[in-house]
Amino acid sequence: MEPSLTPIPPEPKKPFAPWVWLPFLSGIGALAALVAASLVFPGWLVIQEACLVGFALVVGYFLVQTIARLAAKRWRGALFAFLRLATLAALVIPTMGLLLISSFFGPSEDGFADHLTIPEGIEIAEPESDAAGEWSDAGSKGTDAMQLAVKAALRAPGGSDPSFAPSMPSLRRASTDHPAEFRAYVEASPDWHVFIEQGNHFAARRWSYGGEPRDTLHGYISDFGGEASFQTRTLLCLDRKQWSRYDVQHVAEGFSPVFPEMSEGNRMHESRVMIECGGVWVEILEQSKALERRVIKASIATLEAEFVEFLKDPPAAVKQAQGRARDLALRLGGESQEPFRLLEGMQPGIYGVAYSLNPGEAGAVYLKAFEVTQGTPLSEDDVEGSSETRMTWSSDPTEKFGAKSGFTIYEGDWGKPYAARFEVWFKPDSKGPERKLAERIYKIEGWQR
Repeated sequence: MEPSLTPIPPEPKKPFAPWVWLPFLSGIGALAALVAASLVFPGWLVIQEACLVGFALVVGYFLVQTIARLAAKRWRGALFAFLRLATLAALVIPTMGLLLISSFFGPSEDGFADHLTIPEGIEIAEPESDAAGEWSDAGSKGTDAMQLAVKAALRAPGGSDPSFAPSMPSLRRASTDHPAEFRAYVEASPDWHVFIEQGNHFAARRWSYGGEPRDTLHGYISDFGGEASFQTRTLLCLDRKQWSRYDVQHVAEGFSPVFPEMSEGNRMHESRVMIECGGVWVEILEQSKALERRVIKASIATLEAEFVEFLKDPPAAVKQAQGRARDLALRLGGESQEPFRLLEGMQPGIYGVAYSLNPGEAGAVYLKAFEVTQGTPLSEDDVEGSSETRMTWSSDPTEKFGAKSGFTIYEGDWGKPYAARFEVWFKPDSKGPERKLAERIYKIEGWQR
């Protein structure tokens, strides 16, 4: 007699089986919707925030699912959940890239000045052209030692050996043996722009154009034309604290050769080194076509020559730097000898400020800006932070000292001028109350990308 066969019941269908991919597709859809919302509705932040919340919920779902399946020892299911989670995480990078690209093509007008009127019956000045001339005009009208040295070095073919000697013994002695005179010299010299960030003091090396030292964005100086293309920055970290957010290679000052860590920037060979030089750190960036660090070598040689002269008579060097600051103040004050003037930048909304002041004590000056009719503060972080600079001073109120800086006003659009009140404020080192030194109303426009 044959044994009876018990029929095997069919495997029950899993409920919602067709929807197992729904959370994963929802995560992808949230990222796609985020990009679309930034293009179609750039001002509707609530839509973009909703997309981000939706994406975060999906990521949280797969994270919990992965952990739960691992706890239950469901290895295969945990693997698939983790792969979906990793795929969503990887998609964040191209999404951020698309958002960055969309920011250049999306509408940029903010409408800030659409209904503003320029009041009548008050004195309103207009930004002036920069008397220093064009950036490339650095010939017969005057230049500076570091610029000449760097450009001469770049005219020579670069070799394949990137090593250099970070030797600046005079700078080490100046900053270590004469710290007070060293700091006073750097703050007074128009060749250096001294600024403060997060409580730390830094000085960016300026280049001169048309005989006048000029500030650049974060101290970077660039020329991207032909084989002599380069970008550089020489920064003194006066409190021996790093400013840059990038990885910087720290090396000790001395005669031993250093082999810089090389990377790529602006399609050129890039190195960032921080030379620890006694009482100061020196950060030098070089981007150039050749491996040989021609810009770094020229910058080091220029700094060494500058502080060889300083060490001959530090107090005299300080007085000479202060004299140059007085001469600069006469030029920056213009015909009217105003305490400050607004200068036109490369585009509307981008401005420079030329100070001709004597705060009467050690400290820093900076700008505040307000729309005139409603008193709305303008681009507070950028205006106040970017315009801040250390000023030379004396006890004689008739003396003036010059300095320059630059900033951007983001409120408003090109072709829609409005009136703004600019105020110069002084922040004393003595920790006393800040005080206003001057104010003036200008007709300006906002920067439009």
